[in-house]
Amino acid sequence: MLYLWIKVVHLVAVISLIAGLVTMSFGGRLAQPEWRRIARQADYRLASPALIVVWLSGPTLAVMANWWSAPWLMAKLVFVIVVSALHGRLSGTLRRLERDGVTGPSPSLFQRALPITLISMAVIVVLVIVKPF
Repeated sequence: MLYLWIKVVHLVAVISLIAGLVTMSFGGRLAQPEWRRIARQADYRLASPALIVVWLSGPTLAVMANWWSAPWLMAKLVFVIVVSALHGRLSGTLRRLERDGVTGPSPSLFQRALPITLISMAVIVVLVIVKPF
C-alpha cells in the first residue's frame, strides 16, 4: 500500500514538473518582463519543488520494486537526467535574464526546451509502461 502512495506522489510531482517546464519555456521566450516573472515563479513554486520530489520518490520506488538492474530503468534515467539538466539550464537562464534586466530576444534555449521536454516525457512514459527491454 505504501508503494502505491509513493507512486501517486511521484506521478503528481512528474506532472507538476512538466507543467513547470512548459511554463518556463513559454515564459522565457517572451521579452516582456511580466511573462519572464511568471516563468520564474513557475520555477520556484512548481518545477523546482516537483523536481526534488521526483528525485526522492523515483529511486524509492525503484528500490521498493527491485528495478535497479532493469535495462528500461537505466534508459529512463538517461531521459530523467536530460529533463533535470534542462530544468537547471532554464532556471539559470531565467535568473540571469531577470538579474540583468534583459528585455530583448530570448536565447534559443527557450525554443528548444518545449520539444525536448515533451519528447523526453513521451519516451519516459513508453519505457515505464511498455518496459521494452
